[in-house]
Amino acid sequence: MNKKIITICRSFGAEGHEIGKELSERLGIPLYDKDLLDMAAKKSNLELNHAATLDEQISKKIISHYFLMSQDIESDRLFREETHLILQLAERDSCIIVGRMADYILRERTDCLKVFITAPYDVRVGIIKEKYGISAEAAGKTVRKMDTARKEFYRYYSNGKWKQETNKDIVLNRGLFGIKGCVDILEYAYKNERP
Repeated sequence: MNKKIITICRSFGAEGHEIGKELSERLGIPLYDKDLLDMAAKKSNLELNHAATLDEQISKKIISHYFLMSQDIESDRLFREETHLILQLAERDSCIIVGRMADYILRERTDCLKVFITAPYDVRVGIIKEKYGISAEAAGKTVRKMDTARKEFYRYYSNGKWKQETNKDIVLNRGLFGIKGCVDILEYAYKNERP
């Protein structure tokens, strides 16, 4: 089988990581998610916990009344390193990459299957509530906040040219199919060549 890369973009709470992890185990190919952050943080000389606060967040530009300082903001440096790593991984071998705008970074590649995992808002709130043991109100607030942050991240780093939920080969409703159903569909898509 030829090399293929799967990028998984996800709504917060739709369990894109869990789907990617199970798919990785089934297909026997590596999954890259938070470990990309770890690798990029090391290359950017950022402490991992600090890098995690910057992950998939837009830069905070520093504005003074004299000038705009935006040349080497830490989150921009981290994004550049993650981009470089994603491009390297895509050249090496088949893999699954969750988040980090990999779908946008690899948009020109024909060996890349771009996936968006979502679920209805109430399903995602339920998942977050259960996963973190928090109230439905707190879970809802977290889902809304993270959805907004990811949309802003895409808008900022694509210069408004790419949206998280568009330009995908497959859009899956985790609320309808569950984790196993999503993995079944993606496994089939991976193993069967496009026409």
